Amino acid sequence: MRPVIAFLGLGSNLGDREAQLRTALERLSATPGVNVLQTSSLRETAPSGGPAQGPFLNGACKLATTLSPHALLSVCQALELAAGRQLPAQRHAPRPLDLDLLLYGELVIDTRELVVPHPRLFEREFVLQPLQELGVDVAALPRPERPRRLEDPGDFAALCSRWQAGGCVVGLVPTMGALHLGHQSLMQRARQECDRVAVTIFVNPLQFGPGEDLAAYPRDLAGDLRLCAEAAVDAVFVPEAGRMYDPAFCSHIAVGSAATTMEGALRPLHFSGVATVVARLFALSRPQRGYFGKKDAQQVAVIRRMTEDLGFPTRIVECPIVREADGLALSSRNVYLGAGDRQAATVLFRALGSAQAQFRAGERDKDRLLACARAVIAAEPRARLDYLELRAEADLQPLPPGPVQGGRLLVAAAFLDGRRPVRLLDNLSLVEPV
Repeated sequence: MRPVIAFLGLGSNLGDREAQLRTALERLSATPGVNVLQTSSLRETAPSGGPAQGPFLNGACKLATTLSPHALLSVCQALELAAGRQLPAQRHAPRPLDLDLLLYGELVIDTRELVVPHPRLFEREFVLQPLQELGVDVAALPRPERPRRLEDPGDFAALCSRWQAGGCVVGLVPTMGALHLGHQSLMQRARQECDRVAVTIFVNPLQFGPGEDLAAYPRDLAGDLRLCAEAAVDAVFVPEAGRMYDPAFCSHIAVGSAATTMEGALRPLHFSGVATVVARLFALSRPQRGYFGKKDAQQVAVIRRMTEDLGFPTRIVECPIVREADGLALSSRNVYLGAGDRQAATVLFRALGSAQAQFRAGERDKDRLLACARAVIAAEPRARLDYLELRAEADLQPLPPGPVQGGRLLVAAAFLDGRRPVRLLDNLSLVEPV
């Protein structure tokens, strides 16, 4: 193998910092396949985040190596361990030795263990200045796009495949855009649990029936991308409809009993369209985890059933509803509520909460619990009730009349006095805290 020029970042803020770095460079030079060519001057820098700790000594070194990138990473980690660093290390924690692989030739690497060029290279002057001292034209280095924006399904599939080939756990957050803090909570959950997070933004025409608000559905791509960046999302897939469904597209998912009542009864095409687009996204990305909000509880039940039936290797993660301070569940359609309807829309949460309070006070009869919630909605003249149901918690199957031990209340209502009619959904468990 011909030697490759690589650059390492050097850092230490515990013990004899200069001695730690000098010893690491000596051991690097003694490693077969590694030739340290040049070392930058060292500079003292304040720590970035983390607990209270002393300043760092930072620098960089240029080396020629015949080791593979991951083999060189293993050498660096062994030197860190030998210096007394505990691995895995908490981010921003003090450390006797920190060796980061910054650049490896012109190679781009994106695996669970290693990302090159270093993902935070351009955020760190204490790295950029030593690299410039070593002759690197920092301005010519490609700046990573975060999040990466992709429009072609093939490019999105290839990126996810590369992540998975690199050992990454991939989390997918499918959305229709007009993102809000509820969506961001899904991204944050995915960020905590996955190595790579992809968000899809696609207003899916298949789930809108005749006369529904496909053309009017809110869109704010610039705002959506900002929110994804704040949540540290790795990639955003923003396809056009013609790329998701070519003119010859004719395969649709048939959904069963989970989709025939409530929303399915009012919107007969809706859940087939939802299942079809989610299946298409799962086929492209093959995520280990898919993140969905509990506000659309029936939709989650349909997707979970479809995922199991078709054998997708994806765990469906259902995340809590995010609410405004007055209880209104966050929804992209809330932007269409006029001032009066916005205030009236809290009736959904108040109705569900009244039934929950009755259950906690000892009421167990299904019909009386529903009547309690229905009375609250009936007192709000701006609300037109579409349905109010009490279903089994696990699978949303209908509960028989009589006493219940728990369950989930689901409601949909329309508010008609704004710029256009706005249908809102909400649900609440009888036993879980809000």
